[in-house]
Formats: sequence, structure tokens, C-alpha cells
Amino acid sequence: MSAMNSTDTTTLPLSTRVTLAFLMGLVAFAIMLGNAVVILAFVVDKKLRHRSNYFFLNLAIADFFVGMISIPLYIPHTLFDWDFGNGLCAFWLIVDYLLCTASVYNIVLISYDRYQSVSNANIPGKPLLQELIQGPRLTGWLCTL
Repeated sequence: MSAMNSTDTTTLPLSTRVTLAFLMGLVAFAIMLGNAVVILAFVVDKKLRHRSNYFFLNLAIADFFVGMISIPLYIPHTLFDWDFGNGLCAFWLIVDYLLCTASVYNIVLISYDRYQSVSNANIPGKPLLQELIQGPRLTGWLCTL
């Protein structure tokens, strides 16, 4: 395979890799900031604490940690070919897969909740996801395990 078709980022000039690392760092910061605002709004405003919004809270928590753990470890590993060692690499992979899977499951649960709220809109008093919301509201996290 020729060097022009390679996806190896270590062949890029150092200035390009530093610029990409800075931009990816900005994206990670924006992810953390945006999700921190969602978490803070949920904590501060008690009117937001109803059944459907707990899925959004779980999604914000998962995405916050993606921006805090997964992306910052991905940047030097990919752009500068840093080797983390077995322990940190295993931690990064486990946390990355767990957080991304939890995020996807929460999106699925939000979609199902919205579907139930539209399809059962005329049934008063019927809980939307009663079988999934019973307990500690950690369904998206428990599904990832």
C-alpha cells in the first residue's frame, strides 16, 4: 500500500499533528462543557427531574466521561503513536467501550421512551417505561455490562 493511501497519522508533519491535537482537545472540552451544563441543569432545576429526563441525564454523564477520559487518551495514542503500556491501555479500552455502549443504549432508551409517549398518549396514567425505570434508573449502564 502506498504512503498516500495510508491512514497512519504519524507520517503527517509535526505542525499538522499538533494542530489536530489542539482541535481535538477543543472538541473534547466542548463535549465536557456541554454535558456538564446538562448535568448542572438537572441538579439545579427540580422541575427537570421526571421520568424521561433521567435518560438524558445518563446520556450526558456517559458523554461527559467520553470527553474527559476516552478522547484525551485517544489523541496522543493516535497522533503521536504513544504506547500507554498494558495497564493504561486496558483501562482506556474498557472505559471507552463501556461509555460508548452506555451512550448508545441511552439513545435507544430515549427513542423507545419517545415512541411509547406518542403511541400511548391517549392512555392516562400509564407509565412510559415502568418495567425499565423501576430501581436505580441505571438501565443504560446495566445493559452495557
